[in-house]
Amino acid sequence: MLESNFQFVDGDILRQNLDETFNHILDLVPLIESSDYNETAKSSFRKTVIIHTASIVEALLFSIVDTKFSDDEIDGHYGIWKLKDKKELYKIADDQIVVAGEYIKNITEGQKEKMNLGQIAIFLENKKIIDKKIFKKIDYIRILRNKQHLNTQTEVQKYSKDDLEKAFSVASDIKMFVQEI
Repeated sequence: MLESNFQFVDGDILRQNLDETFNHILDLVPLIESSDYNETAKSSFRKTVIIHTASIVEALLFSIVDTKFSDDEIDGHYGIWKLKDKKELYKIADDQIVVAGEYIKNITEGQKEKMNLGQIAIFLENKKIIDKKIFKKIDYIRILRNKQHLNTQTEVQKYSKDDLEKAFSVASDIKMFVQEI
């Protein structure tokens, strides 16, 4: 059996998923360089690789959340404040009133499994695990990945070799960061 590229990751299933995704990326890279495909096809291959690369970044960062923070800490972070016993004091305008009441934080359970890359990055930044520089790198790959959503595009998104190289650079930086934690 081959040695994992993610030996530092706790959890056999996560490590296996990371390795399989990484190997899938390695299978696609030669297609991107092949003269057998036109630029539209290569852009599509790059898109797939970027999506998978971002999923590796997300999983690596999630491994930090999963090992360093309890479910209660995460659920508490994503609690929703609601106004209880709201009383209208006076009306300023049709769309503006002054109220009194008691804010209660409703803790919702099971938030960890629902966290996406953006939420993970914000959570880790708020907890002072990552700094602004790393946050910006993560946000770059998150935005690049989210450009895949067809309904938000005004034109067909093209993925360049530069986009792919930047995504790989971010993934490499995040892998090293997670290894050091």
